[in-house]
Amino acid sequence: MRFLVITAIAVGLLASVATADELPTEIVEHLRTDPYVYVSSTRKSGQLGAAAEIWFDWDGKAVLVGTSIDSYRVRRIQAGRPAARIWVGNTAGPWFDATGELVDGKAAQDAMIARFAEKYGDRFTGSWQAKFRAGFAQGKRVLVRYTPTGTTGTGPKGLPGQS
Repeated sequence: MRFLVITAIAVGLLASVATADELPTEIVEHLRTDPYVYVSSTRKSGQLGAAAEIWFDWDGKAVLVGTSIDSYRVRRIQAGRPAARIWVGNTAGPWFDATGELVDGKAAQDAMIARFAEKYGDRFTGSWQAKFRAGFAQGKRVLVRYTPTGTTGTGPKGLPGQS
């Protein structure tokens, strides 16, 4: 019985998930100020795919992106491979591992679009805002939330062709 209790505690500790408050200050600062993140999702092989530069929203807890329903990151989440690595600054800089999930709901989409308009200004509100709205309405674009899992580091670790 004692072994089972210790094992249960150990499994509980291994399964703990970091909150945004536990991310290193350097990463949080990049998430607050940088225009892009670089998202690398998990291939069937378990290796990371190429990192894609993408506009994002940081809501203080997770990274949100609006992306094509046909993107690798969405297809991999739908296939049951939600693990991703997200670099901030650039792919030689700090990163954190995250779990991606698709988010339904017009309210969440509208909130992200409003924050994109504030963050990116004319670069977004010119033509991209209408493209995002139409893409969401037509089901061609989806909102993805990446929640940090606790593992962080620096450099291109895990990228194809890197260490």
